[in-house]
Amino acid sequence: MAEVTEPTSTAGILMKQSHGTFRHWSKRHFVLRHGCLHWSHEDLPVHCPGSVENRSFIDFSRTPCDLIVLEGSRLFLQPTHGFMWNSNDRHSRAGTAQPLMLMSEQSRKLKESLREHIAFGRDLRASRMQRDRERMMGLVSVGPVDLAEELDEEAGSSTCAACLLELFPDVEENKDLSAVAAASGGSEEGISQSSSNGTRKGFGLVVKTPCQHYFHRTCLNDWVMKAGTCPVCKTNMTSQKPPHGKSSESVGSTVSTAASTVATDRSVSHRSLGWIMHRNIASAGA
Repeated sequence: MAEVTEPTSTAGILMKQSHGTFRHWSKRHFVLRHGCLHWSHEDLPVHCPGSVENRSFIDFSRTPCDLIVLEGSRLFLQPTHGFMWNSNDRHSRAGTAQPLMLMSEQSRKLKESLREHIAFGRDLRASRMQRDRERMMGLVSVGPVDLAEELDEEAGSSTCAACLLELFPDVEENKDLSAVAAASGGSEEGISQSSSNGTRKGFGLVVKTPCQHYFHRTCLNDWVMKAGTCPVCKTNMTSQKPPHGKSSESVGSTVSTAASTVATDRSVSHRSLGWIMHRNIASAGA
């Protein structure tokens, strides 16, 4: 998965509507940082909002949610249909699907920042799911030097069987990739950046499957999400031996449901929108 770029932190003042019997608006200081929305009666430091104990927060990487813009400067924030606010969040709606209604004099700036941090949180969530999926599949990351040694021993191919591009640059011409590793600082991230002359962005990270085949990490993940098997030998990648004594049934379930969960995370529910508009109309008439 391509590296996720963190959006700029934003701070300011907003108005938040209570959700009790007697609804009212109250002023809050807020900070949007690292995919989280923090708010408090107290002023929050932009670079360390967590240092304020008396604060509320929502972690967008824990709950996929939708932002709906209403007339004027009002914004509705609620979990995507089928989800609830994570119980580890700190606010009165945690563990429910009740929406959060916000208002700000700088509603346009707040709206744009919220969308960026919601998207960032969604990408973080997808990255965690991908790492969990790879661990369940028993994938092992391989550097260029290790790859060269293993290919020498096995007389294997240096191309990714899914996309047919080179696993690392110059691997066919020079099996000893020490120079590539040194030039990139020895890290997979650096190698990925240095290998842009032949592979698509994010395709430079190489993994080995339990069935001893090599692929770009992104290529294999895309393939398994669709087919569920190794592109070379058709081994079932959703039923590999799980780590730490977990059952193979749970591994298969985790891998096979990952695609549908990510798809759900990225969808916006029209039913949710209708429910929110109904709540808004009822609130306006109250």
